[in-house]
Amino acid sequence: MSQGEPTSRRSLIAGSVGVAAAAAAAGITHCCGDHPVSAAPLDEGVRTPPVASDSLVTVADDLHIHLRSDWGADLPPKGPLRPEDVRFLLVHHTASTSFNDTPRVAIRGVYAFHTGPQKRWPDVAYNFFVAPDGSVWEGRAGSLDGPVEASATGGNQGYSQLVCLLGNHVAVPPTAAAQASLVRLLAWLAGRYELGVHRGAEATFVSRGSNKFPAGRTITTPIISPHRAVTFTLCPGDAAIALLPEWRRRVYDTLSATWVRDGLQTGQRLDLERP
Repeated sequence: MSQGEPTSRRSLIAGSVGVAAAAAAAGITHCCGDHPVSAAPLDEGVRTPPVASDSLVTVADDLHIHLRSDWGADLPPKGPLRPEDVRFLLVHHTASTSFNDTPRVAIRGVYAFHTGPQKRWPDVAYNFFVAPDGSVWEGRAGSLDGPVEASATGGNQGYSQLVCLLGNHVAVPPTAAAQASLVRLLAWLAGRYELGVHRGAEATFVSRGSNKFPAGRTITTPIISPHRAVTFTLCPGDAAIALLPEWRRRVYDTLSATWVRDGLQTGQRLDLERP
C-alpha cells in the first residue's frame, strides 16, 4: 500500500451437532451462507463456464482482487443495488462444510443460494470473499468501484462493508494464507473509507433493522467487528472470533507502516494506541 490520501483510491476500482442444535433452538444462524456450498441449488444459469483468463486488480501492496467477472460474468444482480455509507467493517464466514470446491465454484454456489428462493437477495450478500488459498474476490457487483450496500441474515443494520471467509470457522481457524489476505483487505478498506483502526476505534450509527438491533436503535461497535456483534448469529465462528484481536493489531500495523496518519486517527501520532 503506497502513501497518499485514502480518497484517491475510490476510483480504483458448522461446528458440533450439539452446538448446531442449540443454535437452531435459539433461532441463531451460522451465517448468510450457512449451507454446504457444494450443495447449493444450481440451475443452467449458474453452472460454471470455463475460465479464459484471470482478471486481477492490484489495489494495494500484495493485495490483488479478482474481478466479479472472474466468477460471475454470466450472473448479473437480480435487482437494484444501492450505495452505502461505510462506517465499519464486518467479518463473516460462509459456514460451508464442503472444502472441495474451487473459490470460483464456491462463490457461484453462494450466489445461487443468496439469490434463490430461500434468501431472494439481489446478489451475493458479501462485498468481498477471501478463500483458503489466500485469493481475494469481489463479491457484490460494484464493490471494487465504491461502497455498495450488502445483505445479511437476520437483517442488515447498515453502514458496513462485508468481508467473508470461504469456509467453516466454528472450530477450525482460517488458513495462514487466508488470514494474511484478510488483514490486507481490511487494511485497504479501512484506508479507503478513512476508518480508524487504533485502540478503541468505534462506529456509532442508527440501525436500519436486524434481529438484534431493531430499526431506530443506536449502535456502537468496533470498526472491525464480527457478524455476531450486530446480529444474532454464530458467524464468523468461534475459531475466527478468537483471532479478531490479532487481526485488528495486524491491520493497525499494516496501516501505520504505510500511511502518514498512523491508524487514520486525526491527532498526534503519539496519541495513537495499537489495539
